[in-house]
Amino acid sequence: NYVVKYYKTVFRNEIKEIEEKMEIKEKTMEDQKVAIMNYKGALKDMDVLVSKLTGWVEIEEIETAGDLFAIFYNNPRTAKENEVVYDVGIPINPELDPDETEEIRIVTLIEHKVLSGIHNGSLDNIQESYNIMAEYSIENKYDIIGSPKEIYIKSKYEVDNEDDLVTEIQLPVIKMG
Repeated sequence: NYVVKYYKTVFRNEIKEIEEKMEIKEKTMEDQKVAIMNYKGALKDMDVLVSKLTGWVEIEEIETAGDLFAIFYNNPRTAKENEVVYDVGIPINPELDPDETEEIRIVTLIEHKVLSGIHNGSLDNIQESYNIMAEYSIENKYDIIGSPKEIYIKSKYEVDNEDDLVTEIQLPVIKMG
């Protein structure tokens, strides 16, 4: 019993530390034109998808308008290895009308509200940030109404040390009451 109380206290303190570092705010995301790839498979395959997407951007000379992102339709940390369902995308200049490929589609994400929080460091412990944001949504009467989006502000493709990673987590929400 003492051990359980000890670990609950330690866990609560760790969450509190992360929560203090993590600023969560409501944002309205404007319509956004994106090049996007849908995928079902292993999370580790994301590197190949990113390579294909960024290669297409370079070859077609597409002007981007933001950072790489992923939208997850199931939890990649709990789904079976080859059953993670996600999109990988990048915002593009809305004035452009590039040709789609077999794998890359051009879509517009419509305006919506999100709770936004910044996760700093390794993605190995990003679930803690998701948990904090979920708690925040409950405490502040938000209903999460869609799939989470991770925006890779400083991605593993740009930094050498995992501690330098910066990921924005966006949870689509509506305010209740």
